[in-house]
Amino acid sequence: MKPTVCVVGLGQIGGSLAAALTRRRLARVTGATRRAETARRARRMGIVAEAGTDLRAAAEADVVVLATPVRTLLRQIPLVAPLVRPGAVLTDVGSTKREVLAAFRRSAPRAAVVGGHPMAGNEKAGLDGCDPDLFEDRPWVLIPGPRADRRARRLLETLVASVGARPVWMDDPARHDLTVARISHVPYLLAYALMEQPGPELRVAGNSFRDATRVAQSDPDMVLDFLLTNRGPVARAAGELAARLRALARLVERGAEKGLRRRLEKALERRSGL
Repeated sequence: MKPTVCVVGLGQIGGSLAAALTRRRLARVTGATRRAETARRARRMGIVAEAGTDLRAAAEADVVVLATPVRTLLRQIPLVAPLVRPGAVLTDVGSTKREVLAAFRRSAPRAAVVGGHPMAGNEKAGLDGCDPDLFEDRPWVLIPGPRADRRARRLLETLVASVGARPVWMDDPARHDLTVARISHVPYLLAYALMEQPGPELRVAGNSFRDATRVAQSDPDMVLDFLLTNRGPVARAAGELAARLRALARLVERGAEKGLRRRLEKALERRSGL
């Protein structure tokens, strides 16, 4: 029998997950969202069996996925957690985890909790960015929370793998937040810094500049959400990057070809392995 999955928040990630589960016939998907028009659009798109604005839909589900922005998620956890029945699994897709897992613990849920973070996305906001293949071969971090027994972990891992993602288990939310600051959040800062080049120079921007600044097209509200809920790790990671940039600049300034070549070849090797 297919599980019932309730997705709370039908934006880009929540909508894509609903679409992936529905199109692959993995679950009966219901949705809960703030705006009635979003719920109607999701039903018209055929990515949910039911959708509305009532959070109590979570009470009927085997798996509840909180797919709202992190600051909204932190406000929703105390409202949704008491609704989720014992034996169900409660998870999220927030891009920071320390504050989220702490909020789950404070809410004393009766359900098993597993924190989640799919490393996937595009530059389109809301259901405009809905893509049932969004998670294909992308890492999906999973962190055990309260009551996360073996059955709950196995259920969520299977669900994540079934939509094409690669489950990656981590135990420490703080370690997660520093890791994503380094490999996901700081690239946004770099893209924004590059886009602050003087206007006339942008007229000759080529593919390397376009590739390096792709994420600057992202929804500012989404980016502010993860930057401001991960301030310490982002500041640390940005400092580390600044130090590496200064070291590379010194090599260039000195004309240190041998040292530069080593750095370039190492980067080429590591990039080819991604």
